[in-house]
Amino acid sequence: MTAWRPVLAELEAGARVVLRCPSGQGLAEALTACFELGLVSVPLSAKCTDGELAELAGRVGACLVLDGPALTPRKLAGRPAHPEAEGLAYVMFTSGSTGRPKGVKLGRDAILGNALKTARLHGFSPDRPHGTCLPLYHCNAIVMSLTGTLATGTPLVVSQPFEPARYFKELQAAGARTASIAPALLHELVRARPQWPESLEYLITAAAPLTSELARRFHDAYGPRLRQGYGLTEAVNFSFVMPLLDTAGFREQYIARQPPVGLPLEGTELRLEDGEVWIRTPDRMRGYWEDPQATARVLTDDGWLRTGDMGEERDGFLVLRGRRDDRVNRGGEKYHPLQIEQRWRQRGLEGRIVAVAVDEPAYGQEFGLIAPDASPAGLRAVYDGGFPRPVAAGTGGYLATDTGKPRRAAMGRRLAALRDGARRYEELLRYAAAAARAVVDSPVRPTTAQSAHLRCQALALAAAVGGAGPREPQATPARSAAHDALDALVEGWPEFAAGACSGEDLMRRHPGLWKRLMTEWPMDRYPELITRVLTAGGLLTGRVLEVGSGVGNTTSRVAGAVDGDFVWSDRLPGLVARGTWPGRGVVLDLDAEPPAGLGGFDTILATNVVHCVADKAATLRRLRALLVDGGRLVLAEGASPTTADGAPWALDFLFCLFDGWWDRGGFRTRWEWLDLLRGAGFGDLGFSALRAGPYDLGGVVWGGRPPL
Repeated sequence: MTAWRPVLAELEAGARVVLRCPSGQGLAEALTACFELGLVSVPLSAKCTDGELAELAGRVGACLVLDGPALTPRKLAGRPAHPEAEGLAYVMFTSGSTGRPKGVKLGRDAILGNALKTARLHGFSPDRPHGTCLPLYHCNAIVMSLTGTLATGTPLVVSQPFEPARYFKELQAAGARTASIAPALLHELVRARPQWPESLEYLITAAAPLTSELARRFHDAYGPRLRQGYGLTEAVNFSFVMPLLDTAGFREQYIARQPPVGLPLEGTELRLEDGEVWIRTPDRMRGYWEDPQATARVLTDDGWLRTGDMGEERDGFLVLRGRRDDRVNRGGEKYHPLQIEQRWRQRGLEGRIVAVAVDEPAYGQEFGLIAPDASPAGLRAVYDGGFPRPVAAGTGGYLATDTGKPRRAAMGRRLAALRDGARRYEELLRYAAAAARAVVDSPVRPTTAQSAHLRCQALALAAAVGGAGPREPQATPARSAAHDALDALVEGWPEFAAGACSGEDLMRRHPGLWKRLMTEWPMDRYPELITRVLTAGGLLTGRVLEVGSGVGNTTSRVAGAVDGDFVWSDRLPGLVARGTWPGRGVVLDLDAEPPAGLGGFDTILATNVVHCVADKAATLRRLRALLVDGGRLVLAEGASPTTADGAPWALDFLFCLFDGWWDRGGFRTRWEWLDLLRGAGFGDLGFSALRAGPYDLGGVVWGGRPPL
């Protein structure tokens, strides 16, 4: 018997039990035991700090904490009896409008009522297993998945932590008919594309808005087998769920337009009050724990819940249009800006600090930072401090009302963010490390300075990524042009090491490989991110210059969007002559003075170009001189040689094949770029980081030419 079971049995009904542990089967069993014993569970994320736990446990007068992976029991001085605890099943803390977490009181009757309604809606029964990969300290997983299956005798598959192939494998093994997911995890799923389980009828997505782009990618992979729902903790999870649509209906509702969240559940009423979604249902909270004022702000006397979400009806379905408040909804987790700013100040950032929500395709939103008084060192301190990490930040762009209140939404809209899949990048990193090992172990030793440098970089990668193993053929869609280029390097290493051929020669042996390498994943993420940054910042208006257009991966994305005069350029006349984009092309060598008469640009952009110049500081000064006062230079650049855990960027040694890389230092950190920009006279510095899980892949940096 686990240590916590007898301790729970000693508690009186109504006692509050705080649970802080990783989601999984152990947490499911503990929550179930608390429910059956009439105890009030207070589930917290495993990321909750000791100070936050102590504060929340004290507020609810908890008698017991079950802590850590083993759910180690720790008795507290709280008393079981409390007038607000009678008949409750859960107190779930969520951020309120003031930033102080509010405890949502969920009664046993409301929990069971909503759980049974959703269970009937999805056909839960002993012969129709259900699965979830969502954390069991969230209302969605607790009410629908845990309580719904418990109340109907339905087998439950709890898959934690989430991994796409394993999740589907476990659903297949259990014969699951339905399963839940959130958009952030759905993004990982459609990227990995594991085989759809034969028994699975559809997935249920909730916790954050589903984008049309993600819906399209899901449909391309699996068809219309997806149902979006909507609810709040205050309304005990689901209040609206979409019906299962056929392909035509799915395309019309989910892909062609903003995906709707569905029809109201049985007994649920909808009211749109000045565009705000109001819900009335018997399955709602009893109020906020010891906070009657906050309760009165969201619950009317006649039972309507003011959700704070804006919405409209379309074809009978509810469609959400964003929040009235400014909370950052990151993958279903909602964070109030004041809490985020407090943590950033604890990392040494001073002056004006504004946390904003930045749109991001995978998580819905990410953390953004506007800090007009910060230095590059201050931005770095906040970024390196970990969660909550600002993935987009700037010292310019501060906006406020006449009374000085920060205009968070407006500032957030001017920033952009993009993340990549961690598993996909890790696979490439392992494959690159195996290729590096093949070079290092080759009996052919380098005879030129360039090949010696390449081997040195390969040795660093092979040493940093342990257990790389052999290179194995990769199946679509995991395989990319980067894999092919690594294979070409290994194959051509003997000749290259002997000085018998160049890196360009190796690429020419594989027609089209160079263009594929520069226009497909992972190199295509940089043009995608810089385009998002330019668009969000309104930087494609006026006179725009792109330097180093190359094969045109970025050029083709931005040329048609420029509202004004567009000039694209490269140092190679042949590449300039081949360009067919709107605007005009000029020859521009970044290592030399620009042609006479070139200048007066509102925006200058470059993607993975400026790291190749001989004197970066001098080049930045020349580019600054081409800008008008208030103009901006925006650079997309790959990662520095070091990413997570000291592992070099996956393709660092591959690009040592080419002049301008091996002999000029390769990529730099964003902090070096920001310092270089500041040293060249730029102000209004900022960045947008491209991350793949723990790996920092570089991203975009920018600076503005200060007005006179």
